[in-house]
Amino acid sequence: MVNRRIRMYRYNETIKILINKFPELEKIYVENIDDYEGLPYVFYESVFVKYILDKVNSNDDDVLKEIFSFVEDMFVNGDDETKNLIGVAVVESLYYEENLKFKEIIQRYFGELTKKSYEDCFK
Repeated sequence: MVNRRIRMYRYNETIKILINKFPELEKIYVENIDDYEGLPYVFYESVFVKYILDKVNSNDDDVLKEIFSFVEDMFVNGDDETKNLIGVAVVESLYYEENLKFKEIIQRYFGELTKKSYEDCFK
């Protein structure tokens, strides 16, 4: 029997985790470290959500799959603070996006927990 250790994502590592997954975001973080250091909600909402919007606008299917796989993984394997971060800073921000076509597109990529979190926004 193989003993597989599931990685639990910890809130205090969430910026590092995001940058490791999407290295193109590192430059923004480093150039604006005073704005983002120790503030995952601000970084995820202002930088990661914008990154998602850019990928929708450029029809980057592969990256959108990767993004929402990451979001789902954070819901599954994150500690409670991480799950809240993803739900509030990412999913709620996407929910309140005004472009209906955009909202229609992103929902195609949602995993089960992402979809539930999104649906909870209008309850």
